[in-house]
Amino acid sequence: MNDLRAHYLRWLRRAAVVLALPLVLIAALQVASAATWWNDPAPDAGSARYLFISVAVASVVVGRSARTRDTALLPLDEMALRSLSWRLVVYACAPVVIGAVLAFMTRQTWDFYLMLLVTLIGVAVLFPRFDQWVAWSRQPDGGQP
Repeated sequence: MNDLRAHYLRWLRRAAVVLALPLVLIAALQVASAATWWNDPAPDAGSARYLFISVAVASVVVGRSARTRDTALLPLDEMALRSLSWRLVVYACAPVVIGAVLAFMTRQTWDFYLMLLVTLIGVAVLFPRFDQWVAWSRQPDGGQP
């Protein structure tokens, strides 16, 4: 259990850096939207805008499905726990990156903030907690591996 806690804390320290990505993208968008070129007419995104939004939302849904699928084969070893956790963080943070690209394409900051909201929901739903690591590392009958 202490070994699992140490592995989780080491992973959490690394994942915390990735969770700063939305803050960096907010700053980049604020700097860009204050520039003079931001007000130049942007090409019409058309249906590509809805494609980007649907892919971003689908990222969170796919993350939930991946978590369900991968945790069905309990117990998970430490390498599988880290791999699943990183994939879940990527699925949760993908919408904010897609939103930044979309905002630069359409020059509409609300697209970014909508995707930021989806990312926050994704982090709340997908970010693995320590109690989940403990549950995923145990045998289905509740015993230790």
